[in-house]
Amino acid sequence: MKKVIPNIEEHKFSIMQRILDGTVSITSAEEFKDILGIYPLDPFLHRKYGDLLFDLKRPTEALRSYERAAQLFIERGMSLQAIVAKILQWHIQKPSHEEGRRFYAMLHEEGSRQTPLQRFWARMSYAELVAVMRRLVRVRLTGHKKVTRAEEPADQIYFVVSGTLWEMPPPDCASEANRAGVDIEPTLLGPNDIFGDIFPLDKPTVAVSEIQTVTEVELVRISKEVLSSICTKYPQVQALLQEIYKSENRQNCDRSWQTVRRALRFGLPTRVAIRCPAVGTTQSAWACAGIAVDLSLSGMCVDLGSALAKSPKQNLRGRLVQIKLDLLNDVAVLNLSGKIVWQRQQKTSKGSITLIGVRFETLSAMDREMLTEYCSGSVGEQNLLWSLWDSMVKTETHQ
Repeated sequence: MKKVIPNIEEHKFSIMQRILDGTVSITSAEEFKDILGIYPLDPFLHRKYGDLLFDLKRPTEALRSYERAAQLFIERGMSLQAIVAKILQWHIQKPSHEEGRRFYAMLHEEGSRQTPLQRFWARMSYAELVAVMRRLVRVRLTGHKKVTRAEEPADQIYFVVSGTLWEMPPPDCASEANRAGVDIEPTLLGPNDIFGDIFPLDKPTVAVSEIQTVTEVELVRISKEVLSSICTKYPQVQALLQEIYKSENRQNCDRSWQTVRRALRFGLPTRVAIRCPAVGTTQSAWACAGIAVDLSLSGMCVDLGSALAKSPKQNLRGRLVQIKLDLLNDVAVLNLSGKIVWQRQQKTSKGSITLIGVRFETLSAMDREMLTEYCSGSVGEQNLLWSLWDSMVKTETHQ
């Protein structure tokens, strides 16, 4: 029996999210095709459809679906995801030289170059790209699986295709933070992040942090030994890869690689509704509206205004929260979960306000996509959002 999808526009994102994160399992190719008819331009769904067709031993159709997914991923600037889709396609049928060249041209000409990882793929020569793609190994892991452990040999570099992981800092940073009375919060990693402490390539290295999956994830990895061999033949690959890595900053316990998550942090004002559920008899439910003044894919700073002015000693730190983000249009309203990791009072010319820092617990592929599109629009799009914000504030002021 086919699944009924009522109120298509209302449930668009929730249904797609459930399919992509695996909470809704569709085993019928015909049912999946009906959904693709509703969302024909979503690359994640085409990729998922290709996986289903391959499992159903329908390789020719799977090949076409992977090809379509790769094209749509490139149009969205998602080079890594396009490469993985092509690897799956070419696993079914070996490409001709002309087909390989066409894909390289698309990746080189249309692939986004906004982040170091995107530039890494786009700047390679055709021979270099093929050499790296041939040696990438796909890895799928369920949630709560250890990927790296601190102080163990680091012999792999990983690229995150989908899903969410968390990273804890090295033990020396954690010890210093504990002695200083500072809680250590994990850093969330997601699609297009990269990890693996493999440099220098010609010397043994160890992992400086512990990384564990939060949700089901898909990674591609390449061993340090294989990568070293490729870089010996193609020195530019090593130069491009080293551009992704930043010098370590042990004083701040920062990561040593730059990712899309690090690059996306903007000051657009965004409406936020926050609710803290009750916890037993010790903590009552609490709700408030505020403005996210610093939003990224890992969390946000929220200005609660004077909401806590009458009870400044109320401690929200550590509370789990349910978050509703209004992205200034009728469709893009995100419902997320997170944790309040810091709280402070700040004096302004209009009185004291409360600021809180919220770390997102998990982000689905769709949540990440929507946040990325919202945060990384062109200058014209950013100006439009600001003008929408100004007009909404003025309207409310005069009511």
